[in-house]
Amino acid sequence: MRVLVLGGTRYFGKRLVQNLLQEGSEVWTLSRGLMADGFGAKVHRLIADRNDKQAVIRSIGDLQFDAVVDQICMTSQQAEDAIQIFKGKTDYYLMTSTVSVYDFGADLKEEAVDPRAYQARVPTNPMEEYGEGKRAAESVLATRAPFRAGFARFPVVLGEDDYTRRLHEQIIRVKQGTPIYYPNLDAHFSFITSADAAKSLLWLLKNKKSGPYNFAAQDPIQMKDLIKMIEETVGMKANLLNEPSEKDWSPFGISQDWYVNVEKAAREGFHAEPIAQWLQPLINQLDKEV
Repeated sequence: MRVLVLGGTRYFGKRLVQNLLQEGSEVWTLSRGLMADGFGAKVHRLIADRNDKQAVIRSIGDLQFDAVVDQICMTSQQAEDAIQIFKGKTDYYLMTSTVSVYDFGADLKEEAVDPRAYQARVPTNPMEEYGEGKRAAESVLATRAPFRAGFARFPVVLGEDDYTRRLHEQIIRVKQGTPIYYPNLDAHFSFITSADAAKSLLWLLKNKKSGPYNFAAQDPIQMKDLIKMIEETVGMKANLLNEPSEKDWSPFGISQDWYVNVEKAAREGFHAEPIAQWLQPLINQLDKEV
């Protein structure tokens, strides 16, 4: 399989490239070339800023691909450009999307946000802007692309290789007694490992699945249980604030349940590792590192 990955130089995009190589695929990556990926001569590298459509066209030239994976599509304009760039160059396009396309809620199913029936919104904050950008990009690809398009909707992705260091920082804050604010410790949240995020992308690619798919561990966790795991690991109580503070707000601080239903992917053959099996070992590992 000949695959182009837009991004692919870090986190689960990098893991996807590794998985593709292990499967025997011929892999190209397209990035600005600012970050080493460690793959040496195993991958072909195209250098361009994806926001410069003409530069991307020149970089790709006459190349054809069995599939394209877009790790960095954030807006409707980027999706529009992708259609023009890859028309006639691939028959399958996979976009990494997000749980942020959904409003808060429990057991959220794919049909709750149908990219073919997209209704534009006016964002009021950065989180809404991010979710709206992803919704719009999905819609453009679902309704206008001449190739099949799939959308992998991920919640927060955790792993030792998380460059955002969200979980790392929570552990550090508890160890140092730094204040943390959670608006609702009873709220349930979805997570997935970076390893499973990469595996789910490979699964979609190999099966060329169209439309949206939720991927997450099937057992969402309450935030109070996450904090308890950290407290027991580091041997200290978290300094939890009762009043909101912007600088102390946890990256996992949600006001109500926000987790996805993964029955669609499970029914068709993909199962992510349960939180009960990996979160505590990950916290233990990160505690040693920080």
